[in-house]
Amino acid sequence: MKLLVNGIIQSDIANLPYSDALIRGDGLFETILAIDDKPIALDRHLARLEKSAIKLLITLPAEIDIRVGISNLLQGQIGQSKVRLVVLSDGNWFISSEELSKPAQAIALTKFSERVDSKNGLVGVKSISYGLSLLAVRKAAQLGFDDSLFENEKGFVVETGFSNLLILNGSTWQTPALSTGCLPGITRELLLKWFDIEEIEITFEQLLEAKALFVTSSLRLIQPVKRVDDKLFNENLLGNDLINQFKAKLFSNINP
Repeated sequence: MKLLVNGIIQSDIANLPYSDALIRGDGLFETILAIDDKPIALDRHLARLEKSAIKLLITLPAEIDIRVGISNLLQGQIGQSKVRLVVLSDGNWFISSEELSKPAQAIALTKFSERVDSKNGLVGVKSISYGLSLLAVRKAAQLGFDDSLFENEKGFVVETGFSNLLILNGSTWQTPALSTGCLPGITRELLLKWFDIEEIEITFEQLLEAKALFVTSSLRLIQPVKRVDDKLFNENLLGNDLINQFKAKLFSNINP
């Protein structure tokens, strides 16, 4: 792992700012895919970070310092990597970079046992208070799944612990609307911009009737779902085509 703390390259993870803000999970983060020394969709990640900071009353470091920090950290990097930018409420900030492991071909999901609140104060924010999402993933792993599906208080599907959802109903592409409480993911945002995708409210039972299901995130991009509880989803040609089209558009314009 490569590390930069408050704009300075560090050689030891022990140099992280272990403050009350870090211990209490009081801060924001962005996870960014990098190809060689180039961060993908950086402008969109920084725009989302700014919106989250305004909502949580957190002061960000100067944008130029963040950009220079990422550039310095990625200098000489080859291949795909995961860049994590963290800004704490006390003013400390740091960036890490590490090699990105290859994701599974397809994943299995299960429904999370508790519903989430679509009006929660952290809705739409990439907060480092990530306990619920990590609990959902651990519970899924106990049952032999990769991640959990969240429902909100109205019974609508929201997202998974780690990803947004992309649904194929017949020949129509859909994704849960922001009104459900889902995160405004960057890959989700680009899919809506580039393709004909409908924002919807959908129940878990309706989701199980879909033709195909995928998860989307900045690192996974678009990844097939092979199973939701006992429901199996077959490989889908329309889905494969969309995955290829999305990658082609993204990698030909890394800061869309």
